[in-house]
Amino acid sequence: MKNCLFQTEGYKKGDIPAFHGEIFDADAGIPLDFRQNSRYNGVEQICEKGDTAMVIIDSTLCTGCGLCAENCAVHAIVKNEDGTCRCNSGWCFACGQCVAICPVGAPSMPELEEPIPYDSGRFDLDPETLLNAMRFRRSIRRFTGEKASRRELELLLEAGRCAPTSSNSQNVGFTVLDEEFETMRPKIWESFARCARENGRKLLLRRYEHYLANPEAPDTLFYGGKQMIVVTSERPVDGGLALANMELMAHALGLGALYCGFATRAIDADPELRACFGLTETRKIDSCLIVGHTDLKFQRTAPRNPPRAAWR
Repeated sequence: MKNCLFQTEGYKKGDIPAFHGEIFDADAGIPLDFRQNSRYNGVEQICEKGDTAMVIIDSTLCTGCGLCAENCAVHAIVKNEDGTCRCNSGWCFACGQCVAICPVGAPSMPELEEPIPYDSGRFDLDPETLLNAMRFRRSIRRFTGEKASRRELELLLEAGRCAPTSSNSQNVGFTVLDEEFETMRPKIWESFARCARENGRKLLLRRYEHYLANPEAPDTLFYGGKQMIVVTSERPVDGGLALANMELMAHALGLGALYCGFATRAIDADPELRACFGLTETRKIDSCLIVGHTDLKFQRTAPRNPPRAAWR
């Protein structure tokens, strides 16, 4: 961001400073339309509403070390004449880096959650243990029908929420199909069948026929699962990162999880289902994560191909 300039028109709504303007690439002299970037679009909306999640820096605690300013991606933190720091909320996009890095806890975001202080015993992971957890996770296609608890589902959502997002947009959406799962299941199957017919996929149509023959039995779309989390976002990478976090959390909880590509396509292909899950031209479906208990007990990791890596 060193080569970007903010051209702004400052104003205040109440006591909240805000801005309208453009962001320019100072090297090329090209305006970057921030309305195409949900980070800056979010700032614009916040400014218009006047209810921003502001960073407040307590000058009585601030030592003027400058760590917050050095780590601010948009240079929203500046020095006061007395050496303490303050935040220009019109530029801030509420990433929270300043809150996380300050040695004395001077910055805060009162409208959001209370930060958790760093504790090496709770936060640090042994790299080999983490890598082995990644190696051992498996896609599950045999669920017992026993549901994840409400607390377990909340932990999955928390894991997804903690994933990074483009420009701190935090635009990932989660729809938990729990009580309405059995209502949505036949609708998703019907859309799946239509897609299969339109594309001449006879083998896939057999799956639907088997489902119709015994709708109460575990099928080959949901595999006996009774819950599903539909993940949507404005950028596929954001939803994908959230899903990866959620699947690892499912593994840590002893739950089975499965990315269901067929259900994802079925939802995306049906106007009624798209409306149900809030899909638009800009909000896309990333995947469906089926979750629940499984009776499968794996004994070792599964072999995988070596990474396709180029060292340059």
